[in-house]
Amino acid sequence: MAKQALILYYSQFGNTARLASKIHEATGADIVRIKVPDDTFPLDMEETGKIYQQQLKTHDFPKLVTTLPDLSYYDLILVGGPVWNEEVASPIIALLQQLQEFTGKIAPFSTGWSDTGDYQEDFINNAGKLNVTSGYHILTHGSPAFNEKSLFSWLRKL
Repeated sequence: MAKQALILYYSQFGNTARLASKIHEATGADIVRIKVPDDTFPLDMEETGKIYQQQLKTHDFPKLVTTLPDLSYYDLILVGGPVWNEEVASPIIALLQQLQEFTGKIAPFSTGWSDTGDYQEDFINNAGKLNVTSGYHILTHGSPAFNEKSLFSWLRKL
């Protein structure tokens, strides 16, 4: 594990928040929830999916209303988000755009309903010049499911 780590995560329905909390408990890293304006996404995932597809098409990603801490203090940022249509959620894409000056390592983690698709590859494609390491990806209704042994194994490699 890095000297100074930061957990940044976006969670629409609480699954990624629960995983971020587990990572926080295991590491003691600073943790910040990434937020978008309340009216950005509806509570209906199908409607959210339509908005998301339009955001991908236009590259008009949601505004983040979270103030990030001074990133120069950290050498590792763990970035968590939900899997949307087997890809990175648009609030995480917006976050990655804001992180472009960060010179440490970025480690993604994600929660998906039933398929993580090519999340890691999509994350790397959206990360620009960021130094992305291998991620931790779990499913809420399938395998790989969360277990502490796999989480600790991933964290040790960081």
